[in-house]
Amino acid sequence: MGAWDVMSSHYIDINSPPPGLSSFTRIRLGWISPDQAVLVNPGETRGVFLAPLDRGGETLVVKIPLPGGKYYLVENRRRIGYDRIQPDSGLLVVRVDPEALEGTGTAVIMDADPRSPGFSHATFRSDREGRDIFEDRENRLAVIPLWLSGEDQGVLVTTLEKSADALTATRALLGLWNRPPAGAGKDRETMEASLEAFRNFDFRKSRELARQIGAGAGR
Repeated sequence: MGAWDVMSSHYIDINSPPPGLSSFTRIRLGWISPDQAVLVNPGETRGVFLAPLDRGGETLVVKIPLPGGKYYLVENRRRIGYDRIQPDSGLLVVRVDPEALEGTGTAVIMDADPRSPGFSHATFRSDREGRDIFEDRENRLAVIPLWLSGEDQGVLVTTLEKSADALTATRALLGLWNRPPAGAGKDRETMEASLEAFRNFDFRKSRELARQIGAGAGR
């Protein structure tokens, strides 16, 4: 896990404080209670907002069980507290194999950018193309980082079959929020309808409604 967990790497820089702890270690220490974790089974679609792991909060981790007792943990790592020395922020996806011997891959980071050394760009982020979706083709599931609500990070767990529509809908909505807001009441109504469709997991409808606003702005 590199420097994303002090039990894996004791420091990032010799002159800096030690790094923080992953949800995997926090759960083992009893620092995350069962009601702070959301269980999402493969085949389900669910959206969750995660509080920053080092800050603590009502919901801190998503757990996705896999065959053979393995599972994923999804956590929101922001550059605050002990995590302030991390090189990046976003959603960290960790694959856990409880049967693996200590030191042989009990917890392994699903690196969003394996080309970057030392897990320096390991997190998934909606504002980084190529890092805006995690896919597990074997288990037919996907994890998509959504937008921030304050410091809380939105995350969507869905099926591989729905992931393409969900990702394009997410990109369309973020594209609207990243440009000057349209003043027309019709656009605001369409935006609300697009968000409502997304909340109901009708991603194609959400995408098309968001694109209608973008097309109108270009005229």
